Amino acid sequence: MAFRALRFLAGAEGVEPARTELTDEMIRSFAAARLQSSPAAYVVLNGDLPGLARFKELVIDRGRKHQAKPLAKLLLGHSKIPFINGSYESSGQLIRSVRALLANAFDRDDHNLYIIGASEDVFHELWEKSVKIPSGGRSRGNAKTSWPKSRVDEHLSSQALLSLLGHREIPDDFARTFIGQSADIQVVRQLVMRAAASDDPVLILGDTGTGKEVVARSIHKYGARASEKFVPVNCAAIPSELLESELFGHKRYTFTDAKFDKKGLWEITGNGTLFLDEVGDLAPVHQAKILRALESNKIRPIGEANEIKVNARVIAATNRDLFAMVKAGRFRQDLYYRLRSFLIRTHALRTHLEDVPILARRFWKKITGDERASLPDDILDELMSYGWPGNARELKAVLSSLHALFGKDDLDVARLRAVFQIQGQLPEIEETRSVNEIVMHRVDCLRHLQRVDEVLRACVVSARPLSDAGQTDSATASAVSASLRTRLTELEALCLRPLMFHNQVTFDVVDAVKDKLSYFYGLLEGDPAVARSYWKNEVTRELKLAFTSIFQESERLEANV
Repeated sequence: MAFRALRFLAGAEGVEPARTELTDEMIRSFAAARLQSSPAAYVVLNGDLPGLARFKELVIDRGRKHQAKPLAKLLLGHSKIPFINGSYESSGQLIRSVRALLANAFDRDDHNLYIIGASEDVFHELWEKSVKIPSGGRSRGNAKTSWPKSRVDEHLSSQALLSLLGHREIPDDFARTFIGQSADIQVVRQLVMRAAASDDPVLILGDTGTGKEVVARSIHKYGARASEKFVPVNCAAIPSELLESELFGHKRYTFTDAKFDKKGLWEITGNGTLFLDEVGDLAPVHQAKILRALESNKIRPIGEANEIKVNARVIAATNRDLFAMVKAGRFRQDLYYRLRSFLIRTHALRTHLEDVPILARRFWKKITGDERASLPDDILDELMSYGWPGNARELKAVLSSLHALFGKDDLDVARLRAVFQIQGQLPEIEETRSVNEIVMHRVDCLRHLQRVDEVLRACVVSARPLSDAGQTDSATASAVSASLRTRLTELEALCLRPLMFHNQVTFDVVDAVKDKLSYFYGLLEGDPAVARSYWKNEVTRELKLAFTSIFQESERLEANV
């Protein structure tokens, strides 16, 4: 079952409702995880509400809304997910009512999911005005674009993750710097604000041109170290034999060109932020020394007998598949998990095409030097039909070429296609795209399974101080709980996309281990010895089954890609 729905998030006062779907899996997941999530409301058609009756153990029917009673009075304070038949005469009235509900829920720490019905007229009016999320196809003007099912799942995952994360205020200048309205972009912004509030190492993963350095600088800018230095280091651009000297410094005469003592960038950063870009290009010897510096907060310059204390926060980034490198033995597992204390993934432009018009308009104003310059709708539609393998930089390059060749007036799709043809990058035609969708779905499923495998192994690493070392004191349990919390949020979001597991059995196995991990997480608040015993007797067995199932399904997918 899947209903068309409009999602509202607590605290998102200035954000329009987003088009999405409300599925069986989402209802079950919200029912299990709402105590760790933020309040969220879903508006559906009144005619779809009877379909919720089969979830009687999870939902509660609050009947028909009385005009004189606010939603907060009718829906807050329930242990089950409440739903109500709405009686709104206008979309504006409904929006105000839902926002008031979420504001009250947020203030009262009532982290539930609320389902509100609307008449067909009100629902369709809101649907047309809402943020457009692709659902198998979209049309605007004469252009038409269809995306594989995996793209819909990706958006649903981001929306679910937004609900799990809750809402934090985003500074206006950050919204102008990291541009977009899609759920993907909103998730990154929310994660940046959470990373800024902590002092743990951060690992940023994403393709070239997806804004990894912008994310790193924003974490620094909005964190406690904002008044200190931000020092970027491109690990791929510095010759391997010079990198240690650049990072840690050296003493005079320790090698041929060392004519003076030199401070390393780690020491120069002081109490600021050291940004290690392209960390996937580090040689093994440098990986070991960086791990040592992270664990001890000390460095030793080349030729120096004594260590120097350092206090820089480290943010690392790479466009490589670091987890695959760990499994292949090309990147240290211990360094990977040390950097991965807080993980942020930046998204390729092709995965959030609804942001293309926003970016295109912004780039066009800069390229033309005219704040009033605009692009015709048919050109925006054509831009959205392209796969953008080169991300935002390629979009900007295409628009720059369009301006250089044809100016800023009297533009049409034919001129844009001429630019694509000159660059040798014609967009896919519909027939080719439909054939590729099956293969692309398998590729996306394979990537999804790799992420699930990665997160499960991260959970194992988080629990290791309790499970392997056998330290059953409350301080160890508290540390394990704090580390495991983020991993469980990631796993929860991944399990909201059952189609991406490609196989029902694999999904069921992973979903079962997720439940075991959640129960283990709850036990950490009590007796650590009981939690350790449960890990050994229950969680370990389920994890082995999950790893085996993921491996077998991944092999089948690789054989058919």
